[in-house]
Formats: sequence, structure tokens, C-alpha cells
Amino acid sequence: MRFTYCPDCGKLLSHRDLGDEKNVPWCDDCNRPFFDTFYTCIIAIARCGDKYALIRQKNDDSETNTEKFICVSGYIGVCESAEAAAIREIKEELGIDACKVTMISSYVYEKKKMLMIGFCADVQQTEFNISGELIEAHWFDKDTAIEKLKNTSIGKELLLDILKREEKKNG
Repeated sequence: MRFTYCPDCGKLLSHRDLGDEKNVPWCDDCNRPFFDTFYTCIIAIARCGDKYALIRQKNDDSETNTEKFICVSGYIGVCESAEAAAIREIKEELGIDACKVTMISSYVYEKKKMLMIGFCADVQQTEFNISGELIEAHWFDKDTAIEKLKNTSIGKELLLDILKREEKKNG
């Protein structure tokens, strides 16, 4: 999001060059810059042993989606760490507790202008208690999970990054 008006005082912003940054929105009254912002969220895959949990969500109109499986994801709350958001989203969507979350990488989701912070969430419980946002959740082995994520750019990338990390650790 690019600011046109100051979110604090409401005045029209001017523009200034600040060091290497050019044409930065600037409030002359508040004497401060307002850099472009974007949404930050988490994307996570719950893992139990060698199985990976994927979900199917309802569409905006609450009708069933196609057979498209995705990863758990959600926005990071104000004053919430990315790790806490990953634990919360796994609990909210799957109804299971993560005993350990590991940050894998960050991903730019250009379509929605988001930064997604990717996690692997190790869990011990395998029975889901899914949220009303979901149609279903299933455990898949790695090859099936990769196939199910074939049409999701970031979800598949996250799973492949998790698997690469495991290979290096065990290799």
C-alpha cells in the first residue's frame, strides 16, 4: 500500500528523497516518512513423522472448493510473532497443537502483495478438529503432498524447502 495521506494527521503527503530511498511519502506536519507497506502472513505445514497435513478451504461463498489442497496460512496479528501466528493458525484450522515450529523461509506472494513466512510445525496428534473455514484436512506422504500442491506455488515451494532441509540434516 502506498500512502497518499498521513495516517496520523490526515494531511496530504509530500515526497522526499531519504538517503538511497527516492520519492518517499513524507508528512510535513508530523515530520516523518511513510514507506510503502504490505501484508505479512504465515504459511505452515503440520508434520507428524513422515506425513504432512494439507487442507481444503471453502470458497468465499461457502461452497465447496475444487480438489485443490493448500497449506495452513493466516495473517500475523498486531504484536504477535510469526512463530506464535503459525502455532495459532495450526490450532485454529486443524485443532491440533504444534510442539515445535521451525521457520523455513520467506516467500513473496505477488498476486496479493504479501510476504509469507513459511514454517514446518511438528505435531504429535494426528486427529483433526477442523475449523468451519475448512472442508477437510488430510495427512499425506511427501510424494502425494507434492502432487496435491502442484497448483499452489508457495505451498509446494515450502514443502520442497522442508524436504531439502531434512535431506541436508540426514544426508
